[in-house]
This record gives sequence, C-alpha cells and structure tokens, in this order.
Amino acid sequence: MEITQIRSFLAVAETLHFSRAAERLHLSQPALSLQIRALEAELGVRLFERNRRKTEITEAGAVFREEASAALKALDRAAARARQAAAGRIGCVRIGFISTAAALVVPPLVTRFRATHPEVELEMRHALTAEQIEGLRRGEIDVGFFRMPAAPGEGIATVEVHRERFRLFVPAGDALAAMAAPTLRDLDRRDVLIYARRNAPGFHDLLLRMLDDAGASPAALHEANDMSSLMSLVAAGVGAAIAPASVGQFGPPGVVGRDLDGLPPSVVVMAHRADERRPAVRAFVELVAAASA
Repeated sequence: MEITQIRSFLAVAETLHFSRAAERLHLSQPALSLQIRALEAELGVRLFERNRRKTEITEAGAVFREEASAALKALDRAAARARQAAAGRIGCVRIGFISTAAALVVPPLVTRFRATHPEVELEMRHALTAEQIEGLRRGEIDVGFFRMPAAPGEGIATVEVHRERFRLFVPAGDALAAMAAPTLRDLDRRDVLIYARRNAPGFHDLLLRMLDDAGASPAALHEANDMSSLMSLVAAGVGAAIAPASVGQFGPPGVVGRDLDGLPPSVVVMAHRADERRPAVRAFVELVAAASA
C-alpha cells in the first residue's frame, strides 16, 4: 500500500467524482482509476460503487476513509517533525551554568534563542565549573557556561561570551574600603577569602597567582563554596575577597567593592562537545557564537 494510493482514495472519497479528483491530484483519470483498483485489490474489498451516473462510497470505504485520513494526518505530522528536528527547530538542549553566568550571561542568550527556536526544550542546571566539565564529558549536559581558566580537556570546545574586571570586596568598616585605589599588594598579611579550588581549580589558581605576582602573602586563606557565601563571609568580617565585579550583586549590606587596576579580565566561556551532531544543540551553539563574535 502506497501513500499516493491513500491520497488518491481520499480525494475520490471527498469529491465522489473521479474526474474532479484526478484534476485535483494532477493525474489522468485512467491513472487514478488504476490506483483505486490496485488499492481495492490489496485490501480485498470494494471501496466505491460506481456507474456512469455517480460514484458512491461503500460501507467498507467509509470505515477505511476515517482511519486512513487520521493515519495520513499523523504521517504528515511525523514528516514535519522530522524536518523540524533536522533543522534544529525541536529537541532538547541541556545547559549548565555558574551562578554569576545565570545573572548576567545566560538570560539574554536564552531569550534570543527562544525567539527563533520556540519549540526547543531548554533544560537549565546550576552547576559548578568542575561539575559542568564532567557533565560535558559524560554527555549529561550539552552546553556549559563557566569562568576561565579551566581545563575542559580534549574534545571540548570553548567560545568566549563575556569578560569583566576583578574587584576587591571588603567589609564597609575596613581600612581598604576608604582607599581610593587599593591594590592586591594591600592584601599582604591579611585574611583573604577565595573561591574553593575543588569547584573551579583553574579560577582558584589564577587568583593565587595574581596575589603572588603582586607580592601579597595572605595571613590566611579561607575558601567558600559559592559566591553568595563568599560575600556573606566578607560582610561578617572574615576577610577580603577578590572576585569578578558581577559577584557584587550577591553582596549583603555592609560590603564595599573597589576596582583593581592592572589585572587581566575574568572571562566566561560557553563550552560544548566539539563533535556535537544534534541539530538543536548545534543551533544553540551557533547562535551564542554569533552573538558573542
């Protein structure tokens, strides 16, 4: 049984006129008649009663029309969905992100993607840098947003999507809060708060190198597992923190931020598997890359 036979049958069933149905299908009437006879032979039933005056659908034909019409509509939907999937218009993209990327970087990119791909499901997950890298390697997420430096490993590609300056965050009553232009050297022999190494080894080590390059030897280093906790500890007077400027949004009252000049910017990247083949994921990656170019 062929799809063309089903379409021909439905055209005749609707018009009850072979000539008009043939015209609609851009077929000759003899060709249409051959298709209907072949379909009837395969089914083993008569679908139409016809004579020179009129064509009538049989009871078997009426039942077949109802089922065939539903099946053809389902088949047309399946074909359309397949084309949408191939074009990246449907599917699922699993996105991991660090907290600061969720606040600044990810929302406008997601909004832009949703405008052009409204039927693609986006599964959003807050995850630490180390968790995202492992998730990309295991195939548990498709795209990650985290800060550099990091070592995603072979097969993981990155695209820079955001950069910002580092700031020094101190309690409001700290002497550094009143300084016009504090430097990292001013943290020598002071307690310093830093992002936990197990969560983002590359970022953690970058901060330590910056302190070392500035000739600052902290009296003690205190690690925080997330940026919100880091800022809360600053407010509590535990120490001063070096962090990207956007971390200031997590700061409770009593935390003061000061610009730090002469430091490299903090860079956020989008990471994805270099050999990614799924169209929806590729569409998201391409949109982000174009928006960040």
